[in-house]
Amino acid sequence: MSNNLRRILTALVAAPVVLGLAYLGGWWFAALVALIGLVGQTELYDMARTTGAAPNYTVGLVLGALAVATLAHPTLWPVAALWLLTGMVVVPFVLPQEEFLTSLCVTLAGAVYPTGLLGGLVLLRTARTPAVDATRAFWLTALTLLLVWATDVFAYYVGRRFGRRPLAPDISPSKTWEGTLGGFGAALLVAVVLKLTVLGALAWSHVGALILIGGGVGQIGDLVESQLKRSTGAEDASSILPGHGGMLDRFDAMAVAAPLIYLYLHGIAGIV
Repeated sequence: MSNNLRRILTALVAAPVVLGLAYLGGWWFAALVALIGLVGQTELYDMARTTGAAPNYTVGLVLGALAVATLAHPTLWPVAALWLLTGMVVVPFVLPQEEFLTSLCVTLAGAVYPTGLLGGLVLLRTARTPAVDATRAFWLTALTLLLVWATDVFAYYVGRRFGRRPLAPDISPSKTWEGTLGGFGAALLVAVVLKLTVLGALAWSHVGALILIGGGVGQIGDLVESQLKRSTGAEDASSILPGHGGMLDRFDAMAVAAPLIYLYLHGIAGIV
């Protein structure tokens, strides 16, 4: 089976599962987001270990899970704070002295990127305001997912077919300006279709902003992860997703786009 066919089949199986659990919402979706983040966090820790760092998986993964849980239910913040303090007490005794600073920073950073940042999806799905009910919260979450997915798919295939001008050759030689524009065009199409069908109340100015974030700024997440891989000599974060690589390979852009979209809709648009 070709890598391209594996890539397509994985997407055909995974996308409906993610959207289905997003529709259910609640702890179902929060658990999925946490699982995706924790797998990506483990991949990040595994890559970091090749550089000599020794992140503490237990402290970091529990902290990452609590970050998502706290976003779903803010009343859990004392538990997250207590675990963070407990971790800070424990790590001096369990992390190697030679690489203590690096190991501590990687442990804490992994709980933020990717796990905590992916929690932006949970914030979108649980948003309840006069302008956003459960149904609209789902469609805003679905819009975020579809914007990033469409951008990723079209950037990949347009880049392979028409790519000539490298976007950031020192970071990711395979990414091109043509692919980037193709991904942005796909985000534009997805956003317009959803605006005209299920998100009619969303102002066009807000739609434009979400296109810029999901189809443009979100692609910076790909470059961040590419730089992480280059710094550790990894080709992919892992091989857990056939044809796609690791969880971090597939949700790197989402970790940037989801929280930014939430912050825009909350702080600027005042919708969620």
